[in-house]
Amino acid sequence: MSPTPRSGSGQQRAQLEAELQARRRRERRLLAILAGVLVVLIVGGGILLQAWRTSRAPSTAPSAAGTATPVAIVNGQPIRLGKPDAPAKITLYEDFHCPHCADFEAEFGPTISAAQDKGQALVELYPMSFIDAGSATAANAMACAAEAGFGQAYYQGLFANHTLQWSEDQLVALADKITGNKTPAGFSDCVRKNTHRAWVQSINDAAVAAGVNQTPTMFLGGKLVDIAGLTVDKLNALIAAAAAG
Repeated sequence: MSPTPRSGSGQQRAQLEAELQARRRRERRLLAILAGVLVVLIVGGGILLQAWRTSRAPSTAPSAAGTATPVAIVNGQPIRLGKPDAPAKITLYEDFHCPHCADFEAEFGPTISAAQDKGQALVELYPMSFIDAGSATAANAMACAAEAGFGQAYYQGLFANHTLQWSEDQLVALADKITGNKTPAGFSDCVRKNTHRAWVQSINDAAVAAGVNQTPTMFLGGKLVDIAGLTVDKLNALIAAAAAG
């Protein structure tokens, strides 16, 4: 004889299956809620970070020591910092929002500045602006500062605060910090009116024409320098050799 089906067991299985499905639906709803909360946190955090980068004042800035030396801004031509008759010529292609450029400046900037102070080296600066809008506003402000006569200190100040978004207010605040609130008349207008926008684009074009496709890129005496293998001692030796002719 065949065993008699046990209806109770079938009902139990159906009940267990229904409970399992209900639990899965609750888990899916919970995951959806958690995913939504995560998205809100990420978006909100990004907005807060952007607001912080845009509104925060520059925290570090060197003083503009010595006599101001205004630099002429010419389309396609770099900003020249240092004594014009310095025997060694250092050509730098950098972006003020490039983290690798900031690292380069932190490691090698003091060596280059020392060579400039000694009259050994002249820096030809090509401030590129390919990372974001802040790169372009900072490059324009750099031209404004060079034209106003405090380009060297402003250049160092931009990299010392490279995590800022570089809003117009931040760029003006940096100049005031460098000059002790004695920023030359016209600098603020130069920044806010984006006076050197054509020059900024011409610098990008000049970099492309020179075959430069990454920052930082450095030439010394017209020769490409291997930054990956560079040390402070090597850089000092390269500058000394270039200065000696």
